Amino acid sequence: MVRTILHIGAHKTATTYMQKKLAINREELDVRGIHYDPLEVLRKNFTHALQDPPKGNGEFIAALRQKIKVQDVIVSEENMPGVPGDLVRNGVYYAHARERMAHVGSLLGVGAPEVFMAVREYPSFLVSMYCEYIRHREFIHFADYFELYMKSEFSWVKVVGDIVAALPDAKVRIWDFAKFRMLEGRVFSLMLGQDAGFLKAPEGPVRESFSDAAMRSYAALSAVLSHQELKNLINPISRALPKGETFKAFNPLAEETAAVLKEQYRRDLGTIAEKFPSIEFIEE
Repeated sequence: MVRTILHIGAHKTATTYMQKKLAINREELDVRGIHYDPLEVLRKNFTHALQDPPKGNGEFIAALRQKIKVQDVIVSEENMPGVPGDLVRNGVYYAHARERMAHVGSLLGVGAPEVFMAVREYPSFLVSMYCEYIRHREFIHFADYFELYMKSEFSWVKVVGDIVAALPDAKVRIWDFAKFRMLEGRVFSLMLGQDAGFLKAPEGPVRESFSDAAMRSYAALSAVLSHQELKNLINPISRALPKGETFKAFNPLAEETAAVLKEQYRRDLGTIAEKFPSIEFIEE
């Protein structure tokens, strides 16, 4: 029986690394009967249709639907349930996850896919999503962004509930991003439905979050430069002031605040397990 695998993120949980790993092994995957479209192809031809249907490539989507009928297909795209700008634009991360995931199922013609998703502790997820936001959108000070986050009452319980409601017949697997290095082989093997030991790892650096010095420089420049001018400088600033021994990582949360958010995350994982017993938590 053929399988449709939806790897839906979440954002900032090594999705880029996983997509690069799948992309460089496309030929080996194809030999094993598994189809995979690189992210840039999928985003251009498929994901845009979730927000603006005319922007989707009808021929590409139709061809993908046909592939799904005859072979295993992996669709890996963290923007399926939402985009990083959702917090500022809509007041909460993944504000329309239920509608978007239902639309994914409809576009692909699948009712019972296998859904793979990592979740991340709230403090580090929040800071990483903030960094991702200012890489691409208008600058906003972290204090203002954090205020939006607290007002949103964001919870993975709500996100998971929306995914389950959108795809009630899906097999959902979740893992904790903090354990990904230990779980990587198991995650890929479950995703492929076979031993993933043949997969070659991608080479090159993984994009890091900002250093504290880089962020302070960027915030200072935001007062005098346009949005486009800031965007042009963000990568040079990050390279000039890299996170490491000389420049500490950007970490604007007080220890007490981070501790409270970490405890909420721990409780929410328990709530997900209790509320959605059919969900499989990937462990060692």
